[in-house]
Amino acid sequence: MKRYLCAAVLGLAMSCGLKEIGGEHVQSGDGTIWEGPGTSIADGATQGKRTIWYATGFEYPEGYDWKSDPESGSVKCSLVVFANGVPMMKVPVGDDYETGSGPDMHRIIDGCLYTDYSSDSETVLKKNGKEVVRYSGREMIVSMYVDDDDIYTLGQPRAGGGFTFRRNGEVQLSRENGYVLSGFRKDSQGLSFAFSETIKASGEALERYYLAVGDEVRQIAVREDIKKVWDVVLYEGEICYLASFVGISTPVLVKGDLMTALDMPLSMQMISGSLIPAEGSIYVEAICGRNALQFIGGIWKDGKQYKIFNSGQIVSNICTWEDGICCTVSQMVPTGLSQIFRCGETIQAPAGFVVMGNKPVAMVDGIMYVAMNPLAGGHPLIWKDGETETLKINGYLSSIYADQPSQDTVRD
Repeated sequence: MKRYLCAAVLGLAMSCGLKEIGGEHVQSGDGTIWEGPGTSIADGATQGKRTIWYATGFEYPEGYDWKSDPESGSVKCSLVVFANGVPMMKVPVGDDYETGSGPDMHRIIDGCLYTDYSSDSETVLKKNGKEVVRYSGREMIVSMYVDDDDIYTLGQPRAGGGFTFRRNGEVQLSRENGYVLSGFRKDSQGLSFAFSETIKASGEALERYYLAVGDEVRQIAVREDIKKVWDVVLYEGEICYLASFVGISTPVLVKGDLMTALDMPLSMQMISGSLIPAEGSIYVEAICGRNALQFIGGIWKDGKQYKIFNSGQIVSNICTWEDGICCTVSQMVPTGLSQIFRCGETIQAPAGFVVMGNKPVAMVDGIMYVAMNPLAGGHPLIWKDGETETLKINGYLSSIYADQPSQDTVRD
C-alpha cells in the first residue's frame, strides 16, 4: 500500500502540553489523559444523530515553532482528537507514555482512538490512551481492523522485510520476506488482505501473490505471462488484481475471468498502482511516467480512463463515496496542495496549505472533508465542500474521519 507523507512531517519531535479547554483528566498507568466535551460514537450517545467528523492532530505549546522544531525530542506535545471541531481527547506523546508522534501511528475506529507504539523490543496497542495489547517484536502497523473486542493487525518489522498478521497480538500468519499489497477489507466472505512473497526457484528469485481470506490463503495470478502484480483485492466476491502481462503494453485489470487493459496512452508507463473498490465500480489509481523527468497521476474506472492530471501532479489520499472517488492532487515538488478532486469535479484548493499524514481526506453523506495545514504561519483548517473551519491549535492535523452512527464504520 502506498503512503503519501508531506516532507515537513519527517522532522517532527518524538514528544510533543496543551492549553486545556474544559474537560477533565483521567489518571491511568499510561499517564494523564484529558477528556473533553467532544462526542464519541463509542459512548452510545449518538444513535440516530447526525454525521460526526473526527480530526486528529499534534499540538505543541503556544509560541513553539513546531515546523522547524528546534527542541526536537525535548518539547512536550499531545495527540488531540476533535469531534465536530470540539476537543474530545488529548493523550500525552513520548517514549515515557508509549505513544508515538508519527502521523501513521494512530487511527479512529468506531469513535475511539487506537494508537501503536514500538520500542526496541515490543509493540504496544492502546485504545483511548490505555493499553489493550502488548507483544514482542518491533512492528509498524500498516492496517488495523476492530471487531467488537478483537483487534486485527498487519505489522511490518521496522527493520527488515516480511509481515505478521495478528489477532489481539497473537500470530495468525507470518512471512519473513513478503510484504503487504493491500490492507484489511471485510465483506460477506470475511476479513481479507493481500500480500506477496519472494521465493527461490532454480536459483532465481520469483515473486508470488496471495490473498488471505479468513483462515484460507489463496495463491493468485499464477499465469506464466504475468510480469508483475501491482495490487489485489477481494471485490464483490471475486478476486481482482492489477497486473502487467507479457505482450500487453498497458497494465490489465483482472476481475474473475474478465480482463480489461487500462485505457492508457502508449507514452505512459505505470510506476505504481492501486485498486480502490467502490459501490458498483472498481477504480485504479496510478503514478505514471512519460520519461525520466515527467511524472503524472491518473485514475481509471473499470479500466476506462477517468482522469489524467497534469504533468507533475500526483494523486494521493483517496476515499470513495457510493460510486464516486475523491482525492487530493499535489505537485511532485512540495509547494502546497494544488487541487481537490471530488467525484469527477476538480476544485482549486486554498492557497498555502498542504495535507499531512496518511488519512487527511474523508467522504460521508455526500460531503467531502479535507484536513489542511498551513505552509506559513496560522492554524490548520477543515475544508468541507468549499467551506472551511479553523481549529485553533499550535500544530498540525494528521487525519480526518467521518461517520454516520447508523452505518458501519469505515476501517483503517
